[in-house]
Amino acid sequence: MDSNPARLLLRVSLLFRFEKFFFFCSPSPSLAAKTPEPPLAARLFHAAAPRRPTSSSSAPPISDAADPGGRSSFAPFIAMTRHAGARRRGGAGVVVVVSLLLLLLLSAAAIAAEGVEAAVFDDAHLLPRPLVIELPTTTTSSSAAAAEEGEGDAVPAEVRCASWRLAGEANNLAPWKSLPEECAAYVREYLTGVAYRSDLEVVAREASAYARTTRVGDDGRDAWVFDVDETLLSNLPYYADHGYGLELFDHREFDKWVERGEAPAIPSSLKLYNEVRDLGFKTFLLTGRSEGHHGVTVDNLKKQGFHDWDKLILRAPADRKKTATIYKSEKRKEMEEEGYRILGNSGDQWSDLLGFSTSARSFKLPNPMYYIP
Repeated sequence: MDSNPARLLLRVSLLFRFEKFFFFCSPSPSLAAKTPEPPLAARLFHAAAPRRPTSSSSAPPISDAADPGGRSSFAPFIAMTRHAGARRRGGAGVVVVVSLLLLLLLSAAAIAAEGVEAAVFDDAHLLPRPLVIELPTTTTSSSAAAAEEGEGDAVPAEVRCASWRLAGEANNLAPWKSLPEECAAYVREYLTGVAYRSDLEVVAREASAYARTTRVGDDGRDAWVFDVDETLLSNLPYYADHGYGLELFDHREFDKWVERGEAPAIPSSLKLYNEVRDLGFKTFLLTGRSEGHHGVTVDNLKKQGFHDWDKLILRAPADRKKTATIYKSEKRKEMEEEGYRILGNSGDQWSDLLGFSTSARSFKLPNPMYYIP
């Protein structure tokens, strides 16, 4: 049995309405079995007719009196009465049929209404439900709270310095004049250990692979540009005495070092230089050293195994106030105006590689000791 009160009430109400409607429309069985009642006119005429005195004679009853034609005087009224009864019985049958049709229609409507109601009750679980979001009880993040409470270890200085060096090599640092004091030991270990040498070798190896796969023209116009300091020659002996970049750059002290002409070659760069020459590239040495150091620079290069370059370009007095980026870009543009195609460029500073008239491929050597804009 259905336990839903609303659904049960609906069924009872519909059944009550159907039963009441059927009772109202259906003819009475006892009435249909009786002789149909004469019409009102016949009853009135019969009541108004004069009655004959009662006697023992065998006179026929009034209903059986015959007219001169041999028919009963009440035959018309009797026929009318019988015809009306037949019509009434036929009308009752029509009412029964119509009532049954209405009952079927109302039953179908009740079933449909019950189905809709059941669907509403059954699908109640599908209605939208409120979204409950549990908000944090505090506005302080767990990491910040842990930092305030002293939980967790701080980032080691070695890791911070490695991140700083990586940012510098990626040219993500703002112009800087000296390395952070806490990174002096890290930079020293990097430059004097195997990591620096390994990084230099990786750059040279990639440049060599590019040079070997590049088609060099027969016109002698394909060129490779090399920087000098920290690219072909190493000034580590000088910077070892000046904190590996911890001290601010001193032009006078550095010029004294240059004049000594004792800068050693970077082995991986010397190998690349000779390979590029053998492949047929024109080699242009473009340095920020002043023209006053031309002679000692040539001697230092040759002493370290660099020979047969096509051009050595040093900074003229007119270029002294230019940034390295502008100065070297202008010199590369002059090469292009002379008909050269710059296919490769190697340097330790981004100012060696960026600007205009850049090469088809550039190779950045590591240098955490100083930055030249």
